[in-house]
Amino acid sequence: MKRLAFVLALGSITAFAGAQTAKTHRLTGYIGDSKCGASMHTPACVTKCVKGGEKPVFVDSKKKVWTIDNTDAVQNFYGDHVKVVATVDSANNSIHVDKVMKAKDMMDKM
Repeated sequence: MKRLAFVLALGSITAFAGAQTAKTHRLTGYIGDSKCGASMHTPACVTKCVKGGEKPVFVDSKKKVWTIDNTDAVQNFYGDHVKVVATVDSANNSIHVDKVMKAKDMMDKM
């Protein structure tokens, strides 16, 4: 019985810790590719690299490169300066993009 209580308690703690590592944020940056990372490139360059097998990445305003776990969400924004609403998983250095919009479009709507 004690063993079962311990396993349940450990499972609860692990689930709570996992929930704390993934948080939704509004971020500004650009969509790059895994080959060039934080180097700024044109949409044509990023598109060429992605078509060549590289993965799209999100580069934040501090030049930190984040992997994107749902890359289809950003396929129309390669090389663009964007604002995203994303679930951030700091432990895995990745984001799940919920919404994406070109940054200049976002400014026009404010």
